[in-house]
Amino acid sequence: MHEIAQFLREHPPFTGLASEELERLAATVEIEFHAVGTVVLLQSGGPADVVRVIRKGAVELVADGRTFDLLGEGEMFGHASMLAGAPIGFTARAQEDLLCYRIPEAGMREVLGRPDGLRFVARSLARRAELVAQSHPAGGVDTAARPVSELLRGPAVVCSPSTSVREAARRMVETGSTSAVVELGEHLGIVTDNDLRTRIVAAGAGPDTAVSAVMTAPAATVAADQTGADVLLEMLDRGVRHFPVLDAGRRVIGVIDDVDLMAAERRGPFHLRARIGRARDAAAVAAAAAQLPEVVIALLDAGVATPTIQRVITSTHDALTRRLIELAQDELGSPPIPFTWLALGSFARREAFPGSDQDSALAWVDDGAGREPPEPLRAIAARVVDDLDACGIPACSNGAVASMPLFQRSIGAWEATASSMLEDPHQEKALILLAVLVDGRPVWGADVAADRLGAALRTARAHPLALRRTAIFALAHRPPTGFFGGLVVEHSGERRGRLDLKLGGLLPIVDLARWGAMSAGVALTSTPARLEAATAAGVIPADDAAVLRDAFELVSDLRMRHRVEQLRTGAPLDDFIDPAALTALTRTSLKEAFRAVARVQRAVATTMGLPAR
Repeated sequence: MHEIAQFLREHPPFTGLASEELERLAATVEIEFHAVGTVVLLQSGGPADVVRVIRKGAVELVADGRTFDLLGEGEMFGHASMLAGAPIGFTARAQEDLLCYRIPEAGMREVLGRPDGLRFVARSLARRAELVAQSHPAGGVDTAARPVSELLRGPAVVCSPSTSVREAARRMVETGSTSAVVELGEHLGIVTDNDLRTRIVAAGAGPDTAVSAVMTAPAATVAADQTGADVLLEMLDRGVRHFPVLDAGRRVIGVIDDVDLMAAERRGPFHLRARIGRARDAAAVAAAAAQLPEVVIALLDAGVATPTIQRVITSTHDALTRRLIELAQDELGSPPIPFTWLALGSFARREAFPGSDQDSALAWVDDGAGREPPEPLRAIAARVVDDLDACGIPACSNGAVASMPLFQRSIGAWEATASSMLEDPHQEKALILLAVLVDGRPVWGADVAADRLGAALRTARAHPLALRRTAIFALAHRPPTGFFGGLVVEHSGERRGRLDLKLGGLLPIVDLARWGAMSAGVALTSTPARLEAATAAGVIPADDAAVLRDAFELVSDLRMRHRVEQLRTGAPLDDFIDPAALTALTRTSLKEAFRAVARVQRAVATTMGLPAR
């Protein structure tokens, strides 16, 4: 037994396991032998219930008749199929006489569920996808880019509201489904296997209970032509694992779940969200949040796009906030009136990075009690801001958080503030308050606050003075267009010769997009969506908007990679990069992007009758 444990210790993902864990895992291992030429796994087979680690010999991996990889001693196969519960996806054939260690699913799920395991899975799947693509010049489409209609494993179980839980469960078992859709006329409900466990078995309800008593309704749905990546992000944002899928005629054609979406490298966020939801106190929430950096590193290593990683960070922030509000209310008591917790800034726009700070505001239903927040709402706000800080999301250094009086107002007071600032944008902090209000997105509570504020802000285009002041604000940060010519952004100190990606790169674009959205009378939160809306309204020309989108994507990607590398090495997070460390192509692209943004700024200044700079 010791020999098996020692061998595993020398190969990922087992390298970080403690000796006793290795010994327990080794005790479950079976040894198998395959002669050269033997097919170990079939492409159409699966899902795998074991993984295999090669002890001696080699394995050839073949997809659609073409060899795309050759595995040797210490390498593992079958893990992606096991994690996703999906077909194998390739044929594994012994290229030499083969000695393997078979490890059962139970032990491997625990190993692969850790940060080191997640990173291993992400890297191996990314490499395998690349190899498959290279061996298939016309290759297939990655799961993330395929429409969800192609990822469904079968038709949905559909039942009426009066159907008994017993009958629904029987049909779910027969079809291998983990959910049942309930038809409710204009809407749908959904019952999952988890609902059956928690709302029936654990609650002691009888099997003849109608599904209408345990369903979630109305159920959020997705369209059949949405991509796997888009639906995965919807799952993360909403904190659910099942979506009924509708065709163009609004008919249910199936239910997509996170297993259907496979992408094992992206399953870490679901595990993290589940752990946050189960946390019993703020300390447990913070312990769960401590996994986020490892998840982010693994996602980047897997080749996941920056906007997707930003959405994962944002959805985790939202889950942390909601759970901390729940825990604070359990301890401090619930406020006497409904309230909304608004995310502001980058988290509101779903454009957060590792280390982004928290910006937030409180809004509560008007009760005639004045501007002061009722108790215990003030105490809850202070507790949640502090607890988020303990989770690694520091409070805004400028004090734009829900625990500060300036950001605590009734919905009516916020509406009055928005109207006042639009009428007289010269007031103290007017532009700052308008900016944070435009970015506001509800994280907790009813959407009524966001709806009413959005309606107030949509009148901005009728206030030319406010738009002019907002344009001046948007032009305050200029891209560092001269640093490639021998000039540098930082002239002295420890950051001498370095470029600030946030101040000189992202803020000019974010601010221009915010101005464009206000000018167009829309309340969209993401920068790309605002640019698109501004173009549709004729505020920003299509060519200029395309320039800003491309620059935003380039700088965001550089900033994400910079911060992830700092996470990896344990260095303090910042936004300062050394231009000399970039490739020549990236330096050239960045230079052109900054020049293009500066050109758009000059065009906006001309349009608004502002002095050119």
